[in-house]
Amino acid sequence: MRCGRALLNCLLLQALFCSFTWADMVVDGVLDEPEWQSAQSFSNFVTTEPLTSEPAKYQTEALVYTNSEGIYVGFRNAQPPDAKRVQRRFARDAFILADRNFVGIDFDGSGLSGYDFTVGAANTRQDGIYNNEKNYSGDWDGNWTSQTSQDDDYWYVEMYIPWTVAPMTNPEGARKQMKFYFGRYVFDESLRFAWPNASAARPTFLSDWAPVSVDHVATSTFDWFPYVSAGQDLEENDGELRAGLDVIWRPNTATQFTGAINPDFGQVEADDLVLNFSALEVFFAERRPFFTENQALFRSEVPNGDRLVHTRRIGAASDAGDDTVTDIDLAAKLSHFGERLDLGFFAVTEDDNALGDGGDYLSTRIQTRLGDAVLGHSLTYADRSTLSRKALVNSLDLDWQSAGEYRLRGQLFYSDVEQEANDLNDNTALKQSDAGGWGQWSYAPSDEWRSNVTAYYYGDEFEMNDLGFLKRNDWLRVTADVRHDVYSYAPSSSQLSGRYSAKLSYEENNAGDSLMKGLDLQRQWVLRSTREFSLQIHVETSAYDDLITRGNGLLKRDAQQSFSFSYLNPRGNDFTFQLQYVAETKGTDKFAHEFIVSPQYYLADTVTIGGRLSYTWFDEWLLWDFDSEQLATYQSELLDVDVRLDWFPTSRQEVRVKLQWLCVESDALQGYGLDDGGRLDPSARPVADFKLSDLALQVRYRYEIAPLSEVFLVYNRGGFWDENDSGVTPVGLAENAWNNVTVQSITAKVRYRF
Repeated sequence: MRCGRALLNCLLLQALFCSFTWADMVVDGVLDEPEWQSAQSFSNFVTTEPLTSEPAKYQTEALVYTNSEGIYVGFRNAQPPDAKRVQRRFARDAFILADRNFVGIDFDGSGLSGYDFTVGAANTRQDGIYNNEKNYSGDWDGNWTSQTSQDDDYWYVEMYIPWTVAPMTNPEGARKQMKFYFGRYVFDESLRFAWPNASAARPTFLSDWAPVSVDHVATSTFDWFPYVSAGQDLEENDGELRAGLDVIWRPNTATQFTGAINPDFGQVEADDLVLNFSALEVFFAERRPFFTENQALFRSEVPNGDRLVHTRRIGAASDAGDDTVTDIDLAAKLSHFGERLDLGFFAVTEDDNALGDGGDYLSTRIQTRLGDAVLGHSLTYADRSTLSRKALVNSLDLDWQSAGEYRLRGQLFYSDVEQEANDLNDNTALKQSDAGGWGQWSYAPSDEWRSNVTAYYYGDEFEMNDLGFLKRNDWLRVTADVRHDVYSYAPSSSQLSGRYSAKLSYEENNAGDSLMKGLDLQRQWVLRSTREFSLQIHVETSAYDDLITRGNGLLKRDAQQSFSFSYLNPRGNDFTFQLQYVAETKGTDKFAHEFIVSPQYYLADTVTIGGRLSYTWFDEWLLWDFDSEQLATYQSELLDVDVRLDWFPTSRQEVRVKLQWLCVESDALQGYGLDDGGRLDPSARPVADFKLSDLALQVRYRYEIAPLSEVFLVYNRGGFWDENDSGVTPVGLAENAWNNVTVQSITAKVRYRF
């Protein structure tokens, strides 16, 4: 306890007296240092949204200068007084709904991954990683900084990106060939400019980045990040003080080792509440620093959203059945990038507790480049000793691209699971192995046309949920889609761009039961006023549902349909909103109707209040009733309220208030069994009405001491109520959830980079 307090005092003193300088460059948003005069300049920006490739409407210049410290990037953005500047401030890594500049850097020029550095006009920072040409993930957080400034006719961005921000190969000489992408977004006019002429709308986005030769200095660093956190459970009147250490060692720019001792893997950003009555698991994104920093090598996503590595499995609720988050003892991660071969591994050991032993997790990755192709192998291993369960998954993947028009990529999996029977796994012994995989063929003859054919197959006993994310096995799916974009309209037209798309889908299980034959049609309009409209229609023929009964037979479902319409008002206004209407069948032939409004009001550039309100009416909602162990229909109302307030007192301070409430009122209509053909067969067994209310509140304060060094103060409160009381009003449901507290805590955390 004393050690933790002493460390906290040390970190606070460091925060008070620290200052930041980088050689002779001062990152202040004013490009007045002499070094900028000799910087490389790029100014032939073209329009990439809409994707016309015409010269940019407003002059934009990007500058690049390198020295022993790292890469400096500057922007000069011409924007006359009569062109509205949107300079809203947002939280770190939030999507920036404002004017902004972005820099993409492929540090090795390989086309495998590119790092994105985005800065808004109010100096909001966002970063992430592109891989598989245009798949973007905002999970990665880098150690870099920026500043902005403006005058009457221009606004400016200045960025500093250290050499150690990401692993990269070491060049043979003093010059290094990288690939760059510079961009600018004029938010009020929905215009995007870029140099070179690269766009994420193309399947060759990463490959289209431009080679740029820069001076390179080999560096080595050793950073350590001690942390102290103090938490108080206000319901149990129980407090905890924790301290730990993260270290990052880069012996050279090609290699990075990350280690953690007694890491704090608790989240200071709450997950959204989700109401899920389906048989499929809901995916939640990773937010913990150890698993978001330097994680690009281990990313392995399937086009349908499945993942070989899903790090939220680690440090989750105990396998013994307790909801308490499992602590971590040790964690380590290593990555190395070579000229043709990249290697990586990470390993995590969970702590034991009174209920059971923690698990051990391992993942490895190796990939090599062969001409236009990239070949890779990944392995995951999970030892969940509480369940006497061990799971191993091997994966081979290929990504081949030719001439920018054709692309073939895919992945093969093989899983091997062994489990000995014990009381905590329902005395179930397992020894199963199976395979799975997917493949995709893409063809894009022009910017206006593109198509894909994708196929998936998962065996009956294929399993990768011990360290991955797999929605289901026993599955075959084939899709074919085509998209046509229109980017050029007459100057007199009110339309800026448009899109047509169509998709055919077929699914079955491995027994040959047809699960879905569907058609999707979509039309989108973007107007010069930045208003947006979209229409979508989905139809399915009659098919089987093999999951809804939770293993109690195949449901023969009627044909299903859905229709949706959305409208987005001009984005540059102080008050913006999106309206959406959805009509869809939910297992029967009757429609559910959902109305969604998402308002956003910018009280000032530093204060925003907004959220989302959704109301759904179900005439006949088909669900599995666990109490009576049968299917049942309900007449239901569902309300989802999400309110958020963001305030940024200074560029380093954030205050967020987040309130979410889910409410369901369901009146039982009829219980059902299944007849010999799998059709719904009315049952005499009674079905009960149900009501539930789930509420969560978070108040969070964040202060950024420096990049990757920050202070958090967080208050969390959650409540849940689930009973059948016909006299309770919606307001009463909210009060019941608020009063029936499931969690209430205060947490303070300091993490500092030395």
